[in-house]
Amino acid sequence: MLEKLRAGETPRWRYSAQEKLPVGETPRWRNSALEKVHVGETPHWRNSALEKLRVGETPRWRKSVLEKLRVGETPSWRNTVLEKFRAGETPRLRNSALGKFRDGETPRWTNSALEKLRFEETPRLRNSVLEKLRVGETPRRRNYALEKLRVGETPRWRNTGLDKLRVGDTPCWRNSALEKIRAGETPR
Repeated sequence: MLEKLRAGETPRWRYSAQEKLPVGETPRWRNSALEKVHVGETPHWRNSALEKLRVGETPRWRKSVLEKLRVGETPSWRNTVLEKFRAGETPRLRNSALGKFRDGETPRWTNSALEKLRFEETPRLRNSVLEKLRVGETPRRRNYALEKLRVGETPRWRNTGLDKLRVGDTPCWRNSALEKIRAGETPR
């Protein structure tokens, strides 16, 4: 810096706030809120709720529920169930099962299995294994291995290695290295 001054150049610190003021420039701190108020500008904090009230503007918090009621507007909570009943509107809870019964509609829970049985419809539980056996249908569990053996089919577990040996097939484990050595083959 000292060398630049001797050579007539402008060192960096000459642009500091203190240096700018003597030469008539506007340093950064002159834009602060205090300085703006002095020169008649509107600093940031002047937009606060307190300041807006002083200058007659409407700050954000004036739109709160309490303030809306005072100025006659409708705040959000006025749409609650209790308020709608007072104003004669239909709140959401009237769509519940109890409200639908009173209005003659059919609420969702009347589609339950118990309700369908009362109205002689076929609910989902009627498709259960026990119910299918009673009405003569074939439930899914009738397809398990024990049932297949009784009706002469081949259940999945009959394809196991032990069973394949009994029926003369070659099960997977017969291809093991030990088995190949015993049979004279060269295992992998």
